Amino acid sequence: MLFNSPISEAKADLIINILNVKSTGKVIDLGCGDGEFLTRVHKKSGAECMGLDIDPSCITLAEKKLGHLGSAENLSFRLADIQDTHLEKNTYELAICIGSTHAFGQGKVAYSNALMHMSKLVKPNGLILVGEGYWKKKPAQEYLDFIGDPVGVYNSHEKNIQLAESLGLIVLYAAISNQDEWDHFEWCFKMKAQRAVIAEPDNEKARKKLNGVQQWNKYYRKFGRTTMGFGFYLFMKPDE
Repeated sequence: MLFNSPISEAKADLIINILNVKSTGKVIDLGCGDGEFLTRVHKKSGAECMGLDIDPSCITLAEKKLGHLGSAENLSFRLADIQDTHLEKNTYELAICIGSTHAFGQGKVAYSNALMHMSKLVKPNGLILVGEGYWKKKPAQEYLDFIGDPVGVYNSHEKNIQLAESLGLIVLYAAISNQDEWDHFEWCFKMKAQRAVIAEPDNEKARKKLNGVQQWNKYYRKFGRTTMGFGFYLFMKPDE
């Protein structure tokens, strides 16, 4: 599993090609995780790219990947809390936030907060790429009770698009994760947790994590496959 979202390599590369980032541009990834997507953007464009994440383990992995690349000019990663980090406004050609809008607030406001924050960072005609969950249909209460609050998903696919439009953004492109991508994403989590216990059978932390992953997988099979979706939305900030 290369990405911490339900997306295949082929779809990730397709979206990156659509972005058409210029080598002279600047790109920021807010909640970059281990940096896989941003690294591919950099490799394709040669643009100046910076990834931010609040998780030290993610930044460590991202920097490890960076080391394996040898020379990767204009690609960097920083341990930072997005909301406490000063970034220059009207500076970036592209701002990315895939599966990390929760960094901008809890509950229903997170997605809109993320869009507004990113809109301030990009130049006029700059791009905003967001990966966000959505409901395929009304979720069962049992599923919501299991996920807990904040659920992290509040809109339909169409509502995610309409909300961006209501904020004055121009919708350029949208794609969704297919069932194979979702299944691969969810089952890789379970397989990784299972293998961790096999490798260290006496590791109580690994066993506890496996128990949680197994329960999540059970609810994914029962509800998630038919209820939750994940969309990739490309917006443009209008020329002011």
